[in-house]
Amino acid sequence: MLETSQPWNLFGYDLRRGLHYFRAGWSDFLWGDDSPVLNVIDEVVEVHLEAGETRYYQAGKLVVGPVAPGTVKAQAIVLPERLVLSRTLRVPVAAEADLDSVLVLEVRASSPFPEADTSYGWSIVDRRASDLDVQLVITSQSAVMAFIASQLDCHDIRAYEIWAQSGGRMVSVSGFGEAKRQQRNRRRFGRMAIALAYCLLVVIAAFALGAGAKYLELQKVRAIQVRVEQSASEAVELRTGLASSKGLIGAVNKLLLEYPAPHYELKRLATILGDDTWIMMVEINGSNIKIDGQSSDAAAVMQQLLDHSAYVRVVSPVAIRKVGSGIERFLLNLTLATEDGGE
Repeated sequence: MLETSQPWNLFGYDLRRGLHYFRAGWSDFLWGDDSPVLNVIDEVVEVHLEAGETRYYQAGKLVVGPVAPGTVKAQAIVLPERLVLSRTLRVPVAAEADLDSVLVLEVRASSPFPEADTSYGWSIVDRRASDLDVQLVITSQSAVMAFIASQLDCHDIRAYEIWAQSGGRMVSVSGFGEAKRQQRNRRRFGRMAIALAYCLLVVIAAFALGAGAKYLELQKVRAIQVRVEQSASEAVELRTGLASSKGLIGAVNKLLLEYPAPHYELKRLATILGDDTWIMMVEINGSNIKIDGQSSDAAAVMQQLLDHSAYVRVVSPVAIRKVGSGIERFLLNLTLATEDGGE
């Protein structure tokens, strides 16, 4: 039996918590700062600055183009720097799945406010191979409500989202009005998922109908094939015999190409060399021919063979030597041209 303390680690991850890692990764894919899904489904937020200026953000990024004010449902207030405590934390990548728990402990240890009055938010600002940087902001809930009352004369904690500008980006502080926008995002994602699932079902049904029609057509073709084969069995047998004969002829032609007729090659050599050259030995191995002979001018014999189109290569493996008065002995290796190898 395996002990509960036995390590099950792969690349620094505890495999026993695989489901937990999967949920964290899926949540980051849907709702993280760099999520491709959030960029599509998130709504535009009207953001109020302390100086009275109004800007519009979508998925944490500034909207450059014009926005119709009547279409904006979510509003946020950016806290001034005096109400926000911010710091950058470096967290190992292996702890990303437990990032919420890690930040809760960090907030409890770093917050100067009472636990019941503490609100915080965070955002991943940089990601590396082994660790990541997390921008953490901490504020007092009572101070935030006093600021909202002084700016907008509002005392509803859920009326506005609370943002803080830190590390060059906007960080949403949890515990205020962000839940309404997140709920609407989830509903939009649900509708989008249903629409995608419906489209997928339509595509699958179209493929299934096409496959079914092709299957019925195939069954008809097979039935016709069976009838044709039954009524033309003799033709099928003749066709099979013809195919076998073609294969045999091809094999014979291949052998003829690899092993040319010796009589033809000897006749061709006799025609090329003439009566003043004697061939004492001929060895034919496929397209390679080895000849041993004598002549009054062995170099001229070699040149005659080189000039003939039947041979692509003529090599003398040993030197030409004299064996008598005016007689030279030669040994030549010939390579037949492919187009003539089967003549």
